[in-house]
Amino acid sequence: MAFLGSMPPVGPIAVLLLERGVAGRIREGLRIGWGAALAETFYCALATAGVSELMKRYAIVETIARIVGIVILIALGLYFVRFRVSPANKQVDEKKRRPFMLGFSISAANPTLIITWSGSIAMLLAFAHTRFDLAARGLFVAGVLAGMLAWFHLFLWMLARWRDRITLSAAQWIIRGAGVTMIAIALWGARAALR
Repeated sequence: MAFLGSMPPVGPIAVLLLERGVAGRIREGLRIGWGAALAETFYCALATAGVSELMKRYAIVETIARIVGIVILIALGLYFVRFRVSPANKQVDEKKRRPFMLGFSISAANPTLIITWSGSIAMLLAFAHTRFDLAARGLFVAGVLAGMLAWFHLFLWMLARWRDRITLSAAQWIIRGAGVTMIAIALWGARAALR
C-alpha cells in the first residue's frame, strides 16, 4: 500500500525528491525520503491502532468502511485518470533545514496523513475481512515503512539512471494507469460486497 501510495509525483515530498533526483543530489533526496517516511509511519501506527480497535468493537464499521472505500477509490481513480502534470511550487524554505529534518517536518506537519491512513487501513481490513492483532499491527507498520523507503529509493535510482529520458508526460501516463487500477479495484470491491 505504501509503495503504490507514494508513487504519484504530487505533494511537497515528491516534488523535492524529483528536484533532487534530476539535479543528481541522490543522497540528499534519500535523506529527505527517510525523514518523510519516518513521520508518515508514525501516523500510520496511530491509525492502525485506532481502526483495528474500532472494527473489533463495532461490526458496522466494516460495512461503512467498505462503502466509503469504494467511493474513495472511484473518486481517486477518476482524479488520477484525469491527472495532468504541472510544475509545482515548493512552499518550504529548504535552505534553513537539513535534508532528513526537512522531510520529517513536512510529513509531520501534515496531520491529514492520519486520516488518509485511517481510511486506507479501514478499506484494507473491510475488503480482506480480517482484523489486526498486536503482532499484525507491528508487521503492517513495518511494511509501510519498508514500502515507502523502497519506492523513494527506486524513484531516486530511476531518476539518477534515466533522468535525461524521463518526461513529465511519461509520469502523467503512469499516474493515469494507477487511476484505472483504482477504479477496477473499487468495482471488484463493490461486486464482492453485493454477493
